[in-house]
Amino acid sequence: TKPVQDRPTLFFEIIQRKGAKSFGKGNFKALFEAIEREQALRGNL
Repeated sequence: TKPVQDRPTLFFEIIQRKGAKSFGKGNFKALFEAIEREQALRGNL
């Protein structure tokens, strides 16, 4: 992608996982199922 600003920028994202025992457990399955639902609604599953 192209920069939004006229000068180089750097972006840091800090994610706190306090008390979490896994990282994103179930997120991929939920994302896949949501994509399939949207495709089914459009008729291109």
